[in-house]
Amino acid sequence: MGRLDFNSEGLLLLTNDGALARRLELPASGWIRRYRARLFGRLEDRDLERIRKGVQIDGVKYGEVEAKIDRPHEIYPWVTVAIREGKNREVRKLMEYLGVRVSRLIRVSFGPFHLGQLEPGMVEEIPARAIKAALPKPASKDRA
Repeated sequence: MGRLDFNSEGLLLLTNDGALARRLELPASGWIRRYRARLFGRLEDRDLERIRKGVQIDGVKYGEVEAKIDRPHEIYPWVTVAIREGKNREVRKLMEYLGVRVSRLIRVSFGPFHLGQLEPGMVEEIPARAIKAALPKPASKDRA
């Protein structure tokens, strides 16, 4: 779940349980997807304020965004961006909205699961009990 486009890299969660995958990828899961992006162009904190409460770009509404500049003084600065929805090319579109282009995009976490020190191409199995413990609890329905 949580597809990455051809020009992105990072954490993927793989499952053969379609219902589980659907449950985790929906924004209702509350799981944050965190990315690190290297940019062509300069940003300042005040630029990021423009997207923090959500924006509409080309008729598509994007929700709240957590964003911070990691290395502001480098030629190609890095930012960390956290989103809840994961719409198609969302981080790239948000950065373009701010006038910069993403040159490298890495998903570093998906909900409680983190890329950590996992090398490209490596796989780590997540025990079923860890997944079950991390799942959002379904809303209880009071019956009168």
